[in-house]
Amino acid sequence: MIRTTLVISALTLAPAAGFAQDAEEGAAGPRDFRDASYMQSAEDIDVLNNDGEIIAEIEEILIDEKGHPAGFLLELGGFFGLADSEVAVPAEALEWNGAQYVSKMTAQQLEELRPWDE
Repeated sequence: MIRTTLVISALTLAPAAGFAQDAEEGAAGPRDFRDASYMQSAEDIDVLNNDGEIIAEIEEILIDEKGHPAGFLLELGGFFGLADSEVAVPAEALEWNGAQYVSKMTAQQLEELRPWDE
């Protein structure tokens, strides 16, 4: 009976002791092992057409009711924020090629979309 109690006690305390040790070393909770180059801001990233020409800029990422990325708010035309327009496109309208976003829509098709009005 004593031997069984010691084994049970040792098994129940072992995970707690290991967790306490990890917590003391600052390892409690999620840890991120990625370097800073993994993440970047999507604001003001150029959107290119298939010929490599800049046709828009990503202004914002739009999310659905569940909080998942669903589309992009693109800024078209203008000069230093003057006389520009914004349109919303679904996430599928842009493709990430590993280095930049490429639009599946032409500049003319984007310009024909209804302007985004917040």
